[in-house]
Amino acid sequence: MTVLNVRRLLLLREVEARGSIAAAAQALNYTRSAVSQQLSVLEEETGRTLLTRDGQRAGLTAAGHLLVRHAERVIAQLETAEVELHSQEGEVTGDLRVGVPLHEGPALVAPAATRLRTEYPKLRITLHGVTSDGGRDDVRLGRLDVALAARYTYVPTERRTGLHEEELISDDIRLAVAPGHPFAASGESRTVEEFSDSEWLLDRATDLGRLGLHLCAGAGFQPEVVCDTGDLQAVLGLVSLGWGVALVPDLVPDRPNHPVVRLALRGHRLTRRITLVVREGVLNSPPTAALLSSLREAAGHLAHPGHSESSG
Repeated sequence: MTVLNVRRLLLLREVEARGSIAAAAQALNYTRSAVSQQLSVLEEETGRTLLTRDGQRAGLTAAGHLLVRHAERVIAQLETAEVELHSQEGEVTGDLRVGVPLHEGPALVAPAATRLRTEYPKLRITLHGVTSDGGRDDVRLGRLDVALAARYTYVPTERRTGLHEEELISDDIRLAVAPGHPFAASGESRTVEEFSDSEWLLDRATDLGRLGLHLCAGAGFQPEVVCDTGDLQAVLGLVSLGWGVALVPDLVPDRPNHPVVRLALRGHRLTRRITLVVREGVLNSPPTAALLSSLREAAGHLAHPGHSESSG
């Protein structure tokens, strides 16, 4: 029986994520020819065609995708073994790379990370900016150890093999309009149909943008998009200036000196669930476990401000 080489499986997984052998080689600091050669060996070992090549692009065959799914489980088991070997002393030390979405992310991560840096001086925590949609792949491929992500009403998100994902906190999503908008004065909920003639700010490439498109399609119209940035602080600034309307989660803070009015959309309970993503194999390592515990506590304080003071 041939025992497959784990490093070659990692290369195959990287090609799946990057979409080309060249991009995978660059990400792993290998030459393109070295990656191509190793993947050819993997195909010989398995007796299956694993890659489809189209010019500069490379995709995976059904056999390739199947092998990557099994590779995720193997990698998780190997990580678990390594964690157990190095965790016997129980010391919270080492490096943790944490993916933090812009704007609302620091409100969750900063208090938790600050407390851990004080409590465990041998633990080095670095924060890295990510989008709420992109952190999962960064964790899966080992570029980050932990990341915050998001799931939205009406937008299905695939569960990734080898990843542990849990909800930390949720918030409602409302439609931000300029203070001078005709509906702003009353602050009452409105139907999506009432904004069919409005200009919209949404990024079709994000899950939040896809939620907006879903709502508009359900209301029988296609929105006129005047800005497609995913930077919600920039979006709030433009909404304040009267550029259009935009879906914004409640935990995203208002932009200073750019007031907006946030309206609930009648007939829809729109929520965003902020989740914590970590590889299953390192879930129980002392540094990761300490960070997750601290993040859960910070999320509890954010969801129930003043609770600990009143209960004490």
